[in-house]
Amino acid sequence: MELPTPPQPRGRSALFVKLAVSGILLAVLFWRVDRAAFLRSLQTLPAPLFLGCVALYALGYLISTIRWQRLLQAEGIRLPLWRLVLVYLQGAFFNLFLPTLIGGDVVRGYFIYRMTRGHDAAIASIMVDRLSGFAALMLIAVGALACAYGTLDDPQIAVLVLGVAALFTLLMFVLLNNRVKDLVASFLRLVGLGRFEAKLQGPVDALHRYRRHYRALGQALLLSFLLQALIIVTYYLIGVGLNLSVPLVYFFVFIPLITVVAMLPVSVAGLGVREAGVIYFFAKVGVDAGAALGMSLVCFSLTLIVSSLGGLAFLFDRHAAKRAAD
Repeated sequence: MELPTPPQPRGRSALFVKLAVSGILLAVLFWRVDRAAFLRSLQTLPAPLFLGCVALYALGYLISTIRWQRLLQAEGIRLPLWRLVLVYLQGAFFNLFLPTLIGGDVVRGYFIYRMTRGHDAAIASIMVDRLSGFAALMLIAVGALACAYGTLDDPQIAVLVLGVAALFTLLMFVLLNNRVKDLVASFLRLVGLGRFEAKLQGPVDALHRYRRHYRALGQALLLSFLLQALIIVTYYLIGVGLNLSVPLVYFFVFIPLITVVAMLPVSVAGLGVREAGVIYFFAKVGVDAGAALGMSLVCFSLTLIVSSLGGLAFLFDRHAAKRAAD
């Protein structure tokens, strides 16, 4: 396999800007929090618990790959699980250096598109894979909000959860309804945003392609519930290790919102934005800003450790490709 096409000068400039945003946000957060409390919280984290969370994160990547494999199989693309794990890890590795939490999907799409010799469903599977994960995340957040009713007395949280869920539902309605989609496309052209029409068409084609694959979609959604719950529980375990004493239900409300915030295209891998979100939301249940920052960075380190395996996978692929060429 070859590296993706190098970014154009404009793309590189945007990347540098987003690196600067991440750096500035982290600097501001470290300047404003109690650094002594931050360090004390990290010292309380037991090493065995941390290693266990690394294993849970690795399991999450395996679940994600199985979900993707099911979607590919629905379109007749049959690839070994180990091969897809390597591709998924490579996407996760490059995601560390690309803007937002979904930048690695571009790399993953590049690799799988080449592996399948341009099969139309290769890219569609990634879009549906991502949408199923987001759908599960929103359903979990709404369900957790209902469970926390009466204990979480903060209308802002309810508005945010229900607002994001409503926007996602509206988006799915637009993507699945041809008449509404055409109206939205016409409106975009009318207001001078016609360039977004092509971006809208990709998810539309992907969803319509998979509409008949009920079983694969059901499996993807169930695996997405399992995956998102696993990630949230991992956050909770790190919180327990840092002595935060926050009930599990609040993690199921806050982490989906934090994930959405981290997807904003203003930073690299969500770094800085995610930490600000963790501090903001967990302050509502009395968590010190330094401890919240520690929890967020420890959880990011789990991503860093597991995703770094993608760098090894990329080197393995490069070596195998070179040997094949020789």
